Parts: sequence; structure tokens; C-alpha cells
Amino acid sequence: MLPDRSKRYAGIDQRPVRLVLATHWQLVLIAVIMVGLLRVIFPHKALVEKLYHQDQLDELTLSYIENLYRAEPTNFDLTILLARARPNQSLSEQEQLLKTVLSSGNVRQRGEARLLLLESYEKTIETAHSEAEAAHWTGQLIALLQATRSDDVSPELAGIFAATAFRLERTDLGVYFLGQISAGHPVTALVDYAKEALGLGRYVLAAEYYLLARNHTQNRDDARSYYQKGIEALMASSRFQLAMQEAQRELGDLANDPSTLRFLAHAALAAGEPKQAALYAQRLVFMDAGVRAPTPVHTAR
Repeated sequence: MLPDRSKRYAGIDQRPVRLVLATHWQLVLIAVIMVGLLRVIFPHKALVEKLYHQDQLDELTLSYIENLYRAEPTNFDLTILLARARPNQSLSEQEQLLKTVLSSGNVRQRGEARLLLLESYEKTIETAHSEAEAAHWTGQLIALLQATRSDDVSPELAGIFAATAFRLERTDLGVYFLGQISAGHPVTALVDYAKEALGLGRYVLAAEYYLLARNHTQNRDDARSYYQKGIEALMASSRFQLAMQEAQRELGDLANDPSTLRFLAHAALAAGEPKQAALYAQRLVFMDAGVRAPTPVHTAR
């Protein structure tokens, strides 16, 4: 314990001498040792990877990430973490922050950045104050999806991008991303989107999904089922002429399928086209008799 200050220096008129606890070089050495210990205890790379899988970051952790980012602005993993941890920043600010990641990051980092932007675009579109604002950000989202076509994406991200494309009714992009997923899954996804569209009363879109599934499946029974469901969806929307046109255009290798021909004969009658129905019925009869019948061709009235 230090002696009492007043007693120790009672008889001295000059300024008391300060006690030296550590020299400057000793302080520098201590700081270096502490930084080294922190590096050992909390490896930088391991810490970033750990934070990558956390859904929420507290204020202290966010402050730590911001300090790391200032020291390493070219560390794209830190850039992604920072963009993810700033939920209140504007979409324009997030675009600017992730711009370098999209142009110079690796495949995984570019995918993470696109996923962050995709989620932000969708949220902004849902909360847009005007149709013009929603249309602007919808265009930005479509541009993001189109740019992603030139890159390799994981099956998980491809599924998310496909779902977004189908919600935007960009079936060309949706089908492309489905093609990045393992075989068999694209058809299942298309059927799921068709069912979802039917539930929302969007019959034409549902028909498009079913007919796309019909063209992508290798199973003949499934092809027949999806084909019929697609035509039925168009009929349910009262697009009778379009239904008959699509029925003929998408018939393909089902042209000699008895079940499909019976379905088309009934569909043509329901669409108010008895001549077309008679042609399908005639083909069915001739096929049963082993005689080649003329192929029915729909003509617009």
C-alpha cells in the first residue's frame, strides 16, 4: 500500500515525482501481447465464419464487425456480414456496399450478396408507396436475376431464384434456374407453382406451369396428367380458344394416346367447338380400328 501522500511530501515544496509503472516500450509490448492473445483466442477467420451463421448480431458484435471492416474494406465476407447486420440501411446503400462483392467476390460470396439483395428487393416492393416505386424495384430485381444467369449458383440458391422468377411471372428465368437443380426436382417445383397459382385464381399462369412440367417430365403418365391439368386450367379461366390452341400446340407425343384424345374431344365440346371435337373423336375411332386418321388442327374462328 502506498504511503499517505500528504505525509510523504509534507516537507517538499516542488512538484511531487510521479511513480513510473511502465515505460512506453513496455506499454507497446503489452499491447502487442494482448493483440496476439486475442488473435489466438478469437481467430479472425473462425470468428467471421461463426458470425456468418448467426441470424442476429448484438450491438457489440456489430461494432466489432464495423471496426474490422474499416481495417479490411476488401474482405468481402466482412462486407456481407456488415450488409446483413444493417437492417435499417436503405436499399441503395446496400446496393453500393455489395457492389464490389458482386464484381470481385468468389462464387459463394456473389451468391450470398445476391440473396441479400433479392430479399431486400422483395421487402421493398411489398412496402412500396406507389406503383411506380414498386415497378422500379421490380425491374431491379429482374435485372439481378438476369445477371445471375451468367454465374454458377448452388441448388439451394437456384431454387430460391426460380421461385422469385415465377412469382414475377418470368417463367423463362424460372425454368433456367430450375435447370440448375438436380434432375427430377424441376418438374416437382413446376407442379407446386401451378397448384399455388390455381389457389390464387391465376389460371393462365397455372396452365403455363403445368404445360412446362409436361414438357420436362420423362414419365408418360405424368406428361398426360400435367397436359390435361394445363388445358383444364385454361378452360376454367374461360379462355376456350386459347385452350384449344395450346391443346394442339402442346399435344406432341400424346397425339396417339387414347385417353388424351377422349379428353380433347370432351374439352372441344365444352369449348363450343363441335367440329374440333368430331375430329378428335374420329381420330380415336380410326386409331382403334388400326386406320390412320387425319390429325385435328385447330383453326381460330
